[in-house]
Amino acid sequence: MPSNYNKGNAKANTGVHGDKPSGQGSKTANSEETIRIASHLNHQTYFIGGVQVHFPFKPYPSQLGMMNHMVRALNMSKNTMIESPTGSGKSLALLCAALAWRRNYTTKSKQRMSNVRQAIRKYIKGGSLLPEAGKRSQDKDAQAQVISSEDKKPDVKMEIDGCTSHTGKSILDRLAQDGQPDSAPVLDVKPNIENIKAEPDDRSGTHKDDDDFVDSTPKPKPPAAEKQNTEFGPIPSLPTSDPAANDTSKRSKVQMDNTEILLIHALHDLAGTADFIIQAAKTRIPPGMDQKDIDALIEFKENGSTESTPRIYFGSRTHRQVSQLVDELRLKSAYRLQTAVLGSRSQMCIHGEATKAASIDEACRFLVEHDNCSPFKSHRKISGHSKIRSGGELEIWDIEDIVNLGKKQFACPYFAARELAENSDLVFCPYNYILDPGVREAAGISLNGSIVILDEAHNVENAAREAGSVEITDKQLDILINECQTMAKAGHLPETHEFVGMFAQGLVTWMQGEFEDFEHQDFETLTAVWPRKDASIQDLLNQLAMTPAFTSRLQQAYSKIEDYIKEQRAIHAENQRMTGGSTSGKDIDGIDSNYLSNISMRVIGSLLRVLKHLSHGGRFSGDYRVARIRRTVMTSHEQLFTNRKRKKSTIAPATVTQEQVNTLAFWALNPGVVFAEIASLTRSIVLTSGTLSPLGSYASELQVDFASTLEANHVIDPSRFKAMSIMCGPAGTLLEAKYKTVDTVVFQDDVGASLCSIAASCPDGMLVFVSSYSLLNKLFMRWRTTKLMDKLEELKQVFVEPQGGSKEAFEKLLKDYRNFLLNSRVEGQPLERGAVMFAVYRGKVSEGIDFSDFFCRTVVNIGIPYPAFKDVKVTLKREYNDAMIKQHPRQQQQQQQHGSSMTPGQQSSAALLNGSAWYEIQAFRATNQALGRCLRHKNDWGAIIMLEARFANEWNVKKLSKWIRSHMRVYSDFGRALADLEDFYRIRAAEDVAAHSSGDDSPATNLGDGTDTISAKLESPNFE
Repeated sequence: MPSNYNKGNAKANTGVHGDKPSGQGSKTANSEETIRIASHLNHQTYFIGGVQVHFPFKPYPSQLGMMNHMVRALNMSKNTMIESPTGSGKSLALLCAALAWRRNYTTKSKQRMSNVRQAIRKYIKGGSLLPEAGKRSQDKDAQAQVISSEDKKPDVKMEIDGCTSHTGKSILDRLAQDGQPDSAPVLDVKPNIENIKAEPDDRSGTHKDDDDFVDSTPKPKPPAAEKQNTEFGPIPSLPTSDPAANDTSKRSKVQMDNTEILLIHALHDLAGTADFIIQAAKTRIPPGMDQKDIDALIEFKENGSTESTPRIYFGSRTHRQVSQLVDELRLKSAYRLQTAVLGSRSQMCIHGEATKAASIDEACRFLVEHDNCSPFKSHRKISGHSKIRSGGELEIWDIEDIVNLGKKQFACPYFAARELAENSDLVFCPYNYILDPGVREAAGISLNGSIVILDEAHNVENAAREAGSVEITDKQLDILINECQTMAKAGHLPETHEFVGMFAQGLVTWMQGEFEDFEHQDFETLTAVWPRKDASIQDLLNQLAMTPAFTSRLQQAYSKIEDYIKEQRAIHAENQRMTGGSTSGKDIDGIDSNYLSNISMRVIGSLLRVLKHLSHGGRFSGDYRVARIRRTVMTSHEQLFTNRKRKKSTIAPATVTQEQVNTLAFWALNPGVVFAEIASLTRSIVLTSGTLSPLGSYASELQVDFASTLEANHVIDPSRFKAMSIMCGPAGTLLEAKYKTVDTVVFQDDVGASLCSIAASCPDGMLVFVSSYSLLNKLFMRWRTTKLMDKLEELKQVFVEPQGGSKEAFEKLLKDYRNFLLNSRVEGQPLERGAVMFAVYRGKVSEGIDFSDFFCRTVVNIGIPYPAFKDVKVTLKREYNDAMIKQHPRQQQQQQQHGSSMTPGQQSSAALLNGSAWYEIQAFRATNQALGRCLRHKNDWGAIIMLEARFANEWNVKKLSKWIRSHMRVYSDFGRALADLEDFYRIRAAEDVAAHSSGDDSPATNLGDGTDTISAKLESPNFE
């Protein structure tokens, strides 16, 4: 083992793959190891932070830095943030580091438990005493009445009725040998064992290294003169009828009985026994023990008293990104383990009737509850399938894999995935499954002691605020009222349902009532917000009868209804099984008349969650704003009719009418409302993205301490990308896409002329991002009028990201864009005409889409995408942050004095950012995300162009990601900028042609050749 092993250094295994470093096991795990190394896959091993990491190739320095930060954070149960540019191998590095750490933790945990058990055995065998059993356990039935006097009769009955744990396993599972021989005899303890005597000289018997547990099933008592062998050794002989034999060995047998019973209790309460021995050792080391034994007990107490290994939840923003993570693990990593992917019913359902319903979720629940879903009944065909089990070809699977398997087996992928997740070491999911308390509960996710890794985490702040917010419409409440009335009339918990229904009716009456004091007006939306000058949020809640006493009563009613629903579902399912009943012919979109629908239960549950936060004196009571919203919406009656009847044909022409929708909203302005709870449950949280900067704002917003941060460099050589800010267009117009300038034809014309010049020089694909669809439409209208659009279409095939639209439409757009470039180019030659994709910041194109190589050689950014200034939520958030800053004047002074020069750690401790700082960060985080669409791997190349004069300001450049900010060059003359850009394109294109001619192409997926040198010395993270 190298001397710098514990200093965070990385050392590669330079021998043949599979060589065993000192202190490490073989390349394949033992039979009890849940994470294995696939020996048929090429990989190298590195020691990082004291953990052996298997990596598929020579890692980049940035990957070593990421793995180092993650491993050290996990070792210390700390949180960390890692920013690494897109294309730097971030996901693979984090997966390998997390799984290496977990594998190492499991090995250490088992060894630690073995050491502490061995130390306790030495203590007991040394003759030392433990505190009275009755003082160490609250379960009196579990105490053994230890024989301590030789005057006691040898046939005294031992009361050990409580000797099974809450898991139903024998206490003797605590006597597991962990592969270590034990000289102490082991009793086969059963309830009410009579007349047991030990024979201290009998040490025969066998111990199985691969089984820690004894079958606790009662067995027939053996004849008195016989001995039976168990997997732990011989059962001591029972007393004989020879009085002399009993007399000569009475004392030794009684003492051995005492030792064994004490050992049983000592191992049953490892934590209590360890505490007692550690305290005793402060005076002197007990007989039979040494300092190593005491150190083992201390390590046990410091690292936790459990053998369980933390489960890893790896979340990303979308299912598409989750699929990319699964592929990274399956195709590149050598780690093999039980994984699961959580998805929605709409993605996984294979039931023909449910998939055609207006709501697949409700249809699924209806069919399952009425025992009329054959795939559900067979879902264990998937979870128990040989392909899914350890070592199977689908051991690491994606949603598409399990759905295909489900179709072949006619078994439900959704419930199979839920079941598989309960026993998996690594669970992938979109991160709203983790952030949203309601979704987390519905998905059965328990975060206790787990490790949470959130990739593409630049959206976590906003997602957490949304997860902590609740909006309830009067239409939802109308459904709840009708259902409650139906339940009450049918005699199903009539008083409880009447109470809930009356409360909902009161809310609807207030929401739909006359109200003219709406201070926010935006087109067809009116909004009133509390607290107001004349009323606090508590005043409003009291007006709506949402007092603490009422909330408590509503919680009781909710729990009562919930228990009733569970009971009714169980009864109904049993009746269906008994009678073979069927729901054929029933409308699965309908509402079951026996209990409230899931939609209504979610309305009550979400309201109760937010009322808990709003309770007077609660930690987050000041972090909410309550809004009363009145919207005018357009409703298509044809759509309503089609959804209700589930018919595809149109019976009548669509009629569109205006309809008023009233909403009661509880907006969380502090993402810490939900994120702080997550942090309190987990062992460690790792946030990672290519665009987290500035990192300090995340800790302050999420109300979580991040002990370390890392801003990694890009793996691409700076000579392979060109970063420029162009202040003026060809006509000399200052290019500032501000509110007052974007409507001027001078600005619109010069932006169009700039794009045409860039498009004429840029080979292959090109992306253009603008701040909003409104601006995009204005530009297109002007360019069509001036014929600039015709010129642009001559230079590039034009594609436009649609506003809204379906997932299928967007997928088709991407396919058409890629196919055009693929079908038009000649292998090894740059495509002169190519294509251009227009998109908006924060849209689908800017999030997680890979435009590597010729799919994108240039990203052009027009403007800075600040959030809508007059948006009610944006306004409230800015005001909230300013108010919080005023409550913490010291932090406000730090921000004013140091500003951006503050380190991430200093920014983390500086409470929330002020409203203006928060507002700016939202804009630049969206900008950085768009910049990362190109330059997707080490050998990629491309240009990043800011058509925005405000990037001449160094203050704005500093807000860009680390890898680009130091290479940004500002041009005040468009002609000079274009000349440099053309030179860059020419040189890079010539290199590609030469590489293709020599057969030295570097595919986009190749992350395997690493760098020329790898630093053997990693910087240790600064854990504050």
